[in-house]
Amino acid sequence: MKKLDLKNLIVLADNDGTIRDTNSVKDACLEGFCNTEFNSIAKVSPVAVHRRMHGLPMADIFVQIAQECYGYSIDIKDGLLLTDRLNEYIKPEYVARPAYKGAYDFYKALKDMGLPMFILTGMEKDLVEAGLKKHGFGGIFDDILGAPKTKEENIANLLKKYPQHRILAMGDSMAEYKATKAYQGTIFLAFDFENRKQRVFPEGVNVLTAYDDAVWDEIASQM
Repeated sequence: MKKLDLKNLIVLADNDGTIRDTNSVKDACLEGFCNTEFNSIAKVSPVAVHRRMHGLPMADIFVQIAQECYGYSIDIKDGLLLTDRLNEYIKPEYVARPAYKGAYDFYKALKDMGLPMFILTGMEKDLVEAGLKKHGFGGIFDDILGAPKTKEENIANLLKKYPQHRILAMGDSMAEYKATKAYQGTIFLAFDFENRKQRVFPEGVNVLTAYDDAVWDEIASQM
């Protein structure tokens, strides 16, 4: 690990794809869940809609799934109820998903530097918190910023508390990249642990695949 002066940075780490692989749990369960809830067979894959709308609140995605996949019209309140039921449906497997190798050591090192530490997620706080605690991350992060607020809303609110700080962000998709890079001086670490073999970031972005020295080199290069 390089000796870096990271003062005046706040850490915003996405849970899925940078700490644990959890979004695939939702994808694996989503179609069966929706077919049961809507008492019908989907005309269009709910998983395809979910992936297309990745980064938006799940309640909004359910509104689109209902219309596009089943021909139903529902409102956001219905979407929120479906989100709660889906979270209970996937919770056992979601919580059980282990952390990526080296993730704990990396975030513990940032914590030991005294940086403000936050999870930025599209999931509900209690579900993410349960998974992190199970795998030993309790006490690493100051808070979990999740649904029903969007990532953009959570970042804007957080930066009001830390007006002189830059962002050190970690993410595995354009949703996190766009939300955090909107702020001048953001250091963004792009990860692809799942080897999706498709470009998910703009040309020139260095995509990392492990928590190793390359991560610290990337932070240093963006300082």
